[in-house]
Amino acid sequence: MGGAPRSGTTLLRNLLDRHPGIRAGAETKLFVPGAFNLAWLAEAYEVPRPELDAMRRSSASQAAFIDAFAVHVRTAAGKGRWAEKTPQNIRHLDWILARFPGASVIHIIRDGRDVICSMRQHPDWRWLESGWQKVPVPRSLAWYAQRWLADTAAGMAWQQDSRYVEVRYEDLVSDPGATMRAVCDGIGEPAGVDWLTLVGRRAGPAEGGGDAGDVGQTADAMDQPTGRLDYEGAVSDASVGRWRTELSAAEQREVMRHCGTRLRELGYEV
Repeated sequence: MGGAPRSGTTLLRNLLDRHPGIRAGAETKLFVPGAFNLAWLAEAYEVPRPELDAMRRSSASQAAFIDAFAVHVRTAAGKGRWAEKTPQNIRHLDWILARFPGASVIHIIRDGRDVICSMRQHPDWRWLESGWQKVPVPRSLAWYAQRWLADTAAGMAWQQDSRYVEVRYEDLVSDPGATMRAVCDGIGEPAGVDWLTLVGRRAGPAEGGGDAGDVGQTADAMDQPTGRLDYEGAVSDASVGRWRTELSAAEQREVMRHCGTRLRELGYEV
């Protein structure tokens, strides 16, 4: 799974992880060449570091290590399939599909204007001496716009590939049950009634307010070993169209100069 940052990849991961046949755990960066961190993996997946070190030493390549790690993850979860969410995956589909030709790719796309609003307010994760921490990294609107354009283009280049499944964030939060049923059809997984009922619940007006990575905060919020929050409640569409109030008129014009053509191509109201 991949897409531009703040497009809903974490929400998608949360919903898939509830599937009885799919383990969709914390982001690993394993499919981004040379980017993964063993300390992060050990903490996030509760694997003893010596076991991970041995797994890495016995693997002839990064792809071989991914295979070994996937077996461990599936076995530990008692599920038959592993789904990995790292937004940057979308930029490395050539590398990924050359090494894992049987994989499915899920590309989630969100209105670039809402993505920009979310990205500029969201600190980046950085691995510091004391562990993963959120660090504010302010950038220009043009930088965020170009990131969204590049990431959406990288995924859309695979639209004709049978392994490619495209999801709109706005569809996911407005009708999660139907959207996740379509995702399962695309990746060849059954979509049982109980699971669809669980993931299809939407938050009411008082429950909303989450952003692209969240489901509505209607139940206990649990701090995962990664430090990220995964909410086990209902899906909220409260952040759709946030750009209308969060971007000034001048900022809207600037974003449209960069993103207008792509927004129209994707069918967003401009």
